[in-house]
Amino acid sequence: MKTSSPSIANVSNGTIRVLVVEDHPVVRYGISTIIADEPDMELVGEAPNGTVASAIYQEKKPNVVLIDLSLPDIDGIDLIRNLRKIDATGQFVVLTTRTGSDDINRSLAAGAHAYLFKDIASTDLLNAVRIVAEGGRYVPPSVGRRAEQSPNTVAITARERDVLVYLSRGLTNEKIGESLDISHETVKSHIKNIFGKLGLENRSEAVALCLRTGLVRPDDL
Repeated sequence: MKTSSPSIANVSNGTIRVLVVEDHPVVRYGISTIIADEPDMELVGEAPNGTVASAIYQEKKPNVVLIDLSLPDIDGIDLIRNLRKIDATGQFVVLTTRTGSDDINRSLAAGAHAYLFKDIASTDLLNAVRIVAEGGRYVPPSVGRRAEQSPNTVAITARERDVLVYLSRGLTNEKIGESLDISHETVKSHIKNIFGKLGLENRSEAVALCLRTGLVRPDDL
């Protein structure tokens, strides 16, 4: 998985407005200090949890949100989804200790534009913020290698994979049932099980994750 170059600029005045969402006070202070010291960045808020983050996000409309996944009141992936419902123009950079392929792919499917581990150098963190603020994506090679690994905690059945293939092709539950000679209620049950195993909320996220991890191949579409 490679880092993409900046595409559509969303920072009109040259200043990147950043919100930091991190529950650990010392870590939050360190990240915020790094951001505030940059002449082309403005720290618009610090949030220790999802509730405060949502309020600041709605009020301040930051360009970039630096977000930890392990928050006390909500999973960071769910928070990304919620914030995108408030304002879809924001860009999200995940900064976390969670290194599993499930977390990486689910975050990217939910709308994150970058995924970074917390041992990243400050210069690379700032580079990621700038790239994401300009509409690009930033996934370091170390993260990309993990993202491309099939989730070792997910064991989908052969029938569930069949359902995923047809789901990826855009078929309705009824059409999937006809193709597999099963009822549409059974299809719904399979999809519910798949979403539960993969930790996803909708079909688009399931397809994106499965294509990245190889559970469904492009040739299947």
